[in-house]
Amino acid sequence: MDQYTKETRNTVDERFGMNREGVYYAHQPIYGYRTPFAAGSNISRYMVTKSILNAFSKFSFNSFIDIGGAEGYTANIVRQLFNVQVQSTDLSENACKMAGEIFGINATPCDIHNLPFSDGEFEATLCSETIEHVTDYKIAIYELLRITKNILIITVPHETPEIVAENILNKVPHGHIHYFDVNTLDYLKNEGYSISHEKTLSPFLIVPRVLAESRKKEGQSTIYRIYNKLTPIFRKIFGLRTANWLTNIDASLCRITGTYGGITFAITKQNEAPKAIHTFKKFKSQDFTNITVPLHQLTIPPISV
Repeated sequence: MDQYTKETRNTVDERFGMNREGVYYAHQPIYGYRTPFAAGSNISRYMVTKSILNAFSKFSFNSFIDIGGAEGYTANIVRQLFNVQVQSTDLSENACKMAGEIFGINATPCDIHNLPFSDGEFEATLCSETIEHVTDYKIAIYELLRITKNILIITVPHETPEIVAENILNKVPHGHIHYFDVNTLDYLKNEGYSISHEKTLSPFLIVPRVLAESRKKEGQSTIYRIYNKLTPIFRKIFGLRTANWLTNIDASLCRITGTYGGITFAITKQNEAPKAIHTFKKFKSQDFTNITVPLHQLTIPPISV
């Protein structure tokens, strides 16, 4: 494990040990939409999750692993909607512990550059919002492909090269240090892989997403005072129904406009991955946004937020 990965591990271990009022402060929307006990950007996560589910729904599989799966949110959804066995991993030992405690998911702490699994061990593999953080994303992808028998889904952000360069220059802990567009993984086509992609996170939906997930912020500026006064109105207008609607129109809006903030790649060996034996289901946000767990009391040393 290189020094950067070690430093990143310390950062994410701290993140997955946070609590608020004794409740585990989740990274993903495990408790449901917009709660004070989890990080924000729920709608963005829903958009990515919907894209992941629809990518997997085109294939048949019985074993699944989420590499960089945080506290197990997506693996749990896949387990429930596809009725398959699931596992998870994360660089953070605390994240893996939470996946076990909260969801009963077998989770292994490990470095993505050297995964402790055998060749083709899993029929389906997911790596979501992870390889933009790692030292060498190509080595990481080869490891993901090595352990995958049929279908590998990877999601990444699509940011400007300038943002990535700034993260590298400022040595942002656990920052996005690689730039991706829809053609970045085309080199795999010359190695016998088929690649498809879906664009996500339409820039045209940024403002309604921000309004929907607005929270009161500290500060005495006029802008913050106005913001805080309007927050209850935003919350009433932009509830879960609106969150689902925004999630469901995202991919279509990306296709129509050609603009995007994220990418979902589906990678298979050419002509080898078994397609679904039934007409694949087109998932909507409503199929998974109600899959939640009760607030989880933290059992590891707390870091209050």
